[in-house]
Order: sequence, then C-alpha cells, then structure tokens
Amino acid sequence: MSDIETRLFRYFVALAEEQHFAGAALRLGITPPTLTHQIKKLESRLGVRLLERKGNRKIVVTAAGRRFLSGAREVLRRIEEAAVIARQAARGELGRLQLGFVISVSCAGLLRNWIGPFQKAHPAIDITIHKLAPLAQIAAILRKELDVGFTRTPRKYPSGVRGFEVYRQPLSLALPSQHPLARHEAISPAMLAREAFISTATELDLGFSGHIETIARIGNFIPRVAKREDDFIAVLAYVALGYGIAVMPGAVKTMNFSDVVFRDIAADPVPQTSTAFVYGSDPSPSTKLLIRHMQRHALRSGGKGAAPPPVPPSGSARQKGVPKLVFSRGAS
Repeated sequence: MSDIETRLFRYFVALAEEQHFAGAALRLGITPPTLTHQIKKLESRLGVRLLERKGNRKIVVTAAGRRFLSGAREVLRRIEEAAVIARQAARGELGRLQLGFVISVSCAGLLRNWIGPFQKAHPAIDITIHKLAPLAQIAAILRKELDVGFTRTPRKYPSGVRGFEVYRQPLSLALPSQHPLARHEAISPAMLAREAFISTATELDLGFSGHIETIARIGNFIPRVAKREDDFIAVLAYVALGYGIAVMPGAVKTMNFSDVVFRDIAADPVPQTSTAFVYGSDPSPSTKLLIRHMQRHALRSGGKGAAPPPVPPSGSARQKGVPKLVFSRGAS
C-alpha cells in the first residue's frame, strides 16, 4: 500500500462523495473511463473491493470502502497540512528565532514595542531572547547561534554581519543618593573630574568604558575607574554602596534601585548612546521577516526614518571567526 499514488486517494474520495462516475470525473477534470481505470488500479493494489455499481452510473461504497474512505481523507488532510506548513516555512512564517539584546533596550521597553507586534503578526515563529554583551552578540551571529540582535551601533560592521541604527537615547549619571552632587538636577561633566567611576569589565562589554570616556572628554579630565563589574545590576550595587558614579543609558533611570539616584548630564549636546539591529549576511526566511519589520524603525543620522540596507538574498558567503570590531563611543 505504501506505493499508492496520492491522486488515487483523491480519485476515490471524490467518487465516494459524488457516488457517480461522471460527476466525480467532472469534479476531478478527467474522463469517466480514466476514473474507472484508476479506481480498478487502486482496488487491485489494495486487494479489496471498495465500490459496487448500481446500474450504469450509480455506485455504492462497500464496508471496506467506507473504512478506507476515512483513512484516505485523513491522508489528504495531512498532505494539505504539510504543504501549508512548507509554504509557511518558505515564507518565514513558521520557524524559530534566537534574538540577543542589551539590557538598556529592555529597560526602554523597546523589546515590547518592536517584537510584540511582530509576534502578534507571526504567532507561529518561536522567539527565544538572550541578554548578551555587544561583542558576544556579534560573535554568536557569526557562529550562527544567534539570528538577530539589538546592540550598540558599531562604527563599522564586520564581514558577515549587517545592521542599521534603530534607536538613540541620552546618557545619564547614576549616583549614590547621599552624594553631594545628587542635589543637582543636571551635572556638568567638569564637575566629575575628581570622582570615581564604576564600569563594566572591558572584556565583557566595552559600552560603559566608552560612556565614561565620552563624559571625561567633554569635561577635559582623565577618569578614575574604581570598580568593574559584569552588568548593570552589579554596577548599580556598587553605586548604592558609595564606591563611585556610573554613566548609563537614560532608559536605566526606569529601574527602581535603592540608594541610587539618576541625574541628567548638563552638556550641549547631551551625549547619546545608539542601538543597532544586527543580523547575519545569510538570514533565514523568518529572520528576513523580522528584518523587514525592523526596517520601519531605521533611523537617519538626524534620527528620522530611513531606508536601511536591503534584506540580503539567501546563499551569501558565510564568515567564520570573529574579526576585530570597533564600537562607537558611548554606545551600549
């Protein structure tokens, strides 16, 4: 039975439903003699009688035929489902996405604003998110372990990675709540010349050191870094303990952290951090759908919508290894 052609199932189902050779043949777009020959072929392969003729044209489905009819309908239903799934997968509407992000994107509510509508439009795409530092995202994309990421905007995209800027936000200062400078609503960078700073470990995320260097450059001083830690939470914990001041993306101000206050930076212009949407040069169909979705959020140099790079075609050359990557200052 394994070698029965799918069309024989269709022919039999049509005939059983029409109970008339001429009507079934018309429905199938074939001649009645052809249909008769194919049904005999099916019965011969099964070794059972599926139909009985009543007169010249009318037919009746046998008991065995009724059992086979149920199975044939199920086979055709599954074949149609498989075809639909294949077409959905080819269009990217069915699949999995591995997505990286930096915590400042989450604090700003951007994941919800960007990915929420995409999930609603494509519920069959399963998205798994990973909090990763910028360089870790780039490396994971090159290793094909990550499909897309929201990370600091690089000055230059390495071979094998593409992307475009999607968000900018001002930098702000995190201070111990009892710090003398906390009484100011906005703090000039020059006022920080003698302060200690808390940063992340350079090898994990270059973002904080870049932020601090941006402030130091504006204030014309060399920064003194007292502590380095792995992430925002650990950095803020040291700030709360009075070890120093941290320079952070403005969105982090939404975090309710005990004994820490956030203050604006008094500079013109206020230094900003930039976020890019990044992806590999050979994206999957599901990734292409997300790229097109995120293109609506692309920014020009002035902050307005722009036409980002086109979605790359399939079959692009794949890049191995992690090339040297330089990120813009103050980005995270």
